[in-house]
Amino acid sequence: MRMLSAVQIPSLTKATQPLSVQLGPIRLSSPAVLAPMAGYTDSAMRRLCRRFGAGMVFSEMLSGEGTRRNNEKTFKMASFSEEERPVFIQFFATNPQQASDAARVLSQLEPDGLDLNFGCPVKKIILACGGSALLKDVSLLARIVEAAVKATHVPVSVKIRSGWDIRSLNAVPVARAVEEAGAAWVTVHARTRSEFFQGLAHWEWIGEVKSAVSIPVIGNGDVRTASDAVQLLNSTGCDAVMIGRGAMGYPFIFREVNSLLLHGDAGAAPTPMERCECATEQLKCMVERVGESRGVKEFRKHLLAYVRGLQNSARFKNEVVQYLTVNEVTDSMNRYFSSLPDVPTPRPESAFEQAPLYE
Repeated sequence: MRMLSAVQIPSLTKATQPLSVQLGPIRLSSPAVLAPMAGYTDSAMRRLCRRFGAGMVFSEMLSGEGTRRNNEKTFKMASFSEEERPVFIQFFATNPQQASDAARVLSQLEPDGLDLNFGCPVKKIILACGGSALLKDVSLLARIVEAAVKATHVPVSVKIRSGWDIRSLNAVPVARAVEEAGAAWVTVHARTRSEFFQGLAHWEWIGEVKSAVSIPVIGNGDVRTASDAVQLLNSTGCDAVMIGRGAMGYPFIFREVNSLLLHGDAGAAPTPMERCECATEQLKCMVERVGESRGVKEFRKHLLAYVRGLQNSARFKNEVVQYLTVNEVTDSMNRYFSSLPDVPTPRPESAFEQAPLYE
């Protein structure tokens, strides 16, 4: 059986000038940034995405209350390596005092900035009057932003959805309010809370926000391919694009976005060898931070994303989830990926494949 030889994971180097973008006081090497995703955007994933060209990364969403109470788990989630910079720590808060306290504590970790989440649709967060729930109280939302801005020396950004539901679209007034409150920029997920992650994102709502405010705007929603990213930039005029699910098991998307912007072509898709080596590197990073047992367990969901859409992956998935050690997992990965044809693998499909793209 053909075994895979080592492949070089990209080193972190400066991108060329045409890719750079200014977001408030932060200059990014690329307009493609990694979204904060609970259970996924740990330090290992963030490091890999930066190596493949992400202009900026975000932590998983933290609890403002847990932060101000010095919760140990919260601080572990907030930790990051120098290789990840620029890195923003995201948290949610339900009142100004909580936001102020959390921002002051998190600033001691010296991130490049803090991001307030007013877009999370999860029921547990909504019941705590956090996340998207605050879209229904713009005045309170703005006071929370202002309190965080005043409590820290680093820039504060804001992530929102387009409204609570289709009958209460208020992304424009919310964006204007956070601009007035001192936010460095605003990220707009082009769905309402009621839509969660269903249906197609309404990119035109991002364009409306961009036209209404003077601070930078990041567009988010259904960016699964490099062409999606460029289409979103071109159709809305937004300053950057935030990629979430499109980067799960596919950090190569950032390389492809940058290549498409620079050269008009996304370049070659990753080979099985590249996927294997990238997954192996991510596993190694996770084990270094949390130990073998936990690292292997938490890596499984990432690995399933790495093989999504590949040939004969069902049997591999059933096999690999039973393993408990790094050696077992890496041996299984080598056997599986080396069994695939040594040619570029299929890229993820755009969410708009069966629907017309926005003009």
